[in-house]
Amino acid sequence: MLIINKLLPQGAGLAPVLLKRAGVLSLPFAARQHHEANLSDGQGAELGLRLPVGTTLRDGDVLVAEDGSLLRVEAAPEALLEVRASAKQSLADLFRLTHQLGEMHVHMEAADDHLRLPGDPELAQWLERQDFALAPLEAPFDPLPLLSQLPEVIAHQHGHSHDHDHDHGHAGHVHGPGCNHGH
Repeated sequence: MLIINKLLPQGAGLAPVLLKRAGVLSLPFAARQHHEANLSDGQGAELGLRLPVGTTLRDGDVLVAEDGSLLRVEAAPEALLEVRASAKQSLADLFRLTHQLGEMHVHMEAADDHLRLPGDPELAQWLERQDFALAPLEAPFDPLPLLSQLPEVIAHQHGHSHDHDHDHGHAGHVHGPGCNHGH
């Protein structure tokens, strides 16, 4: 089993020729949320994904295996719902729905006049009861992280956690008692 333990977000720092030569690992969104899994590359090779906790793979990310080989992550087509405001609704109703779904921790892709959501039958019934126009579709799904995941995403991208304050020169920035940041 080939172990994958490094992620290059969107292939950062790789030459285009290397990206072009990389293998492709096509995964649905649910599989891209696992930081640790045993996978197949679709051609019989067994892969052991061993990434930091909280890692979610995005379409275009590049994985580096222990032997130096590269795999470009591709969002696989999957069953989705396209949600639009109905004739009785406005874009404001769709905006309110976006807020509700975010509070419910539902992953989504937002466009100017519609949302794309996981093809969950219970979610579809709930949306139909609210008179939203739904259309099933098969497409890649690559939603942005939920707000609740942003601290993990930021810590992962910057290589450290943000459980403390930083002084970035903002006017009026005040530290509490016992501040020892050395500013």
